[in-house]
Amino acid sequence: MKRVLIADDEMPIVNGLSLLFKRYFQGGYTVVGTARSGREAIEKSKALSPEIILMDVQMPGITGLDAIRELSREGGAKAFILVTAYERFDIAREALSMGVCDYLLKPVSRERLGIALTAASSYLDRVQLLNERELEFRDRQQRLVPFVKTAFFVSARQKAGYQSGGSGNDLSLFKEMLQLSGETGIMGISSFSPSDGAVDAAYERFCSVIQYKTVALAGPLEDRRYCAWFLPLKNEAVPSQELAAFLAVLQSAFSAQLATGEMKLSYGQPEKLETLGRSWDTALRLFAKGPTSDKWSEENAACALDAQFYDEIIEGRFAMAGQALERMLLSLESAEPMKRDILFRIIAALSFAASKLAGGGVLSEKVYREFMDFSDIERLWAEGASQLFASNVRSRFQTLQQRAAAAGAHSPFVVRALQYIENHYQEPITLESVAEAIGVSSGHLTRLMSDELKRGFARTLIEYRMQKAKELLKRPNVSIREVSRLCGYPDANYFARLFRRLTGHTPREYAARVAKGDNSDA
Repeated sequence: MKRVLIADDEMPIVNGLSLLFKRYFQGGYTVVGTARSGREAIEKSKALSPEIILMDVQMPGITGLDAIRELSREGGAKAFILVTAYERFDIAREALSMGVCDYLLKPVSRERLGIALTAASSYLDRVQLLNERELEFRDRQQRLVPFVKTAFFVSARQKAGYQSGGSGNDLSLFKEMLQLSGETGIMGISSFSPSDGAVDAAYERFCSVIQYKTVALAGPLEDRRYCAWFLPLKNEAVPSQELAAFLAVLQSAFSAQLATGEMKLSYGQPEKLETLGRSWDTALRLFAKGPTSDKWSEENAACALDAQFYDEIIEGRFAMAGQALERMLLSLESAEPMKRDILFRIIAALSFAASKLAGGGVLSEKVYREFMDFSDIERLWAEGASQLFASNVRSRFQTLQQRAAAAGAHSPFVVRALQYIENHYQEPITLESVAEAIGVSSGHLTRLMSDELKRGFARTLIEYRMQKAKELLKRPNVSIREVSRLCGYPDANYFARLFRRLTGHTPREYAARVAKGDNSDA
């Protein structure tokens, strides 16, 4: 039922229109009020909220067209139908330019009124549909913002800039979705080590301050230890003023935490959005160095090695970074007592190295996620097993170093193909699907893999799946059918035949050998 307001200074016209609505249109429309002037039409519209307004053109004081202009500025879905005694083209043209749905001549017939009401109703339905779609779009857009923000931080940290990889539209998408108006910004890092252990609560409070008191963006909490943040700069000429204002807000909100070391901040230099990775790398290096007072340097001399480690990783010199890590560990093993902030620095160093390899396509998503689980070394640290802790750290970094060395021996397309196999080996992938995913022809990829790996795509995929099958078969009471499925083979019989052809043993025989303690790799 649509609400109608009739505005006309002639009572016979008002009564006639009201009668038409009562006799012929009461099923879909109801007259909620009448007005005798343009001013009264505006006042009644505000009070009664009609959806359709029949407006006389010439009325005392404010004219019908002026009233329509006023009501249109107020917003809200309203359909206007002009009613006039004279057929004038100039009035009709002006009315149509204002969004009036129809133009009726007095006296108004039932048929002509019906046509006008249909047009007005159709207009209102379209407006409602558009409003619903706009609301739905805005809702979906807001739901996507957290994912876009996470992608923004990943892109900024894992690349030297947006131009070095990914779609050329990434930056424009981030600017639109995250409402970034400037062209420069600063990347920073905040770590949380509250005395009560409530890291999540500390992070949530940090995000709240960032969101409601600054223009900065806070990244996701990583490893329940730290998060990245980004400060967009509006005035590139005086970035120090905007940075100072931002830091003042944080100092005011977290003065106690910053004073006790429960929260630590570090940030890089202003950079263009295209090269934010440089600002992030600087922030990490400064974070690793920590405070610069002489007393702090004397008590934590090993921290200087952290900066060297980060520099070597950035330059891709993993062997040199390994030497820096070794000197860090040697000094840590002799440190008494073992302070928890040192553990965080070691984990941050390993995380940085792994992130660099993952961003460069060397580590698959699965391997990266597994590597970022530091529960084992945290347990060793908590137990005070410094030597085992150091041994585990060395082993972890050696894995990264081997990956980096292997990647250096292969072309970028082969590295990306191997990464794709690691990420999707459980799926029915083919040479063609992998080539399409990484942006190369299947023929060229075949030649590259044959030259560099001395085996083609199919053989590489099978060998990787068989290696994963061996790992799964070492688990107790494992199902051969489940192993087959997890390795990308829906047909367990085919998997068993393929496994035997390559290893000389059936999956059950291999699992039995492992259960008896024979861990030799057939």
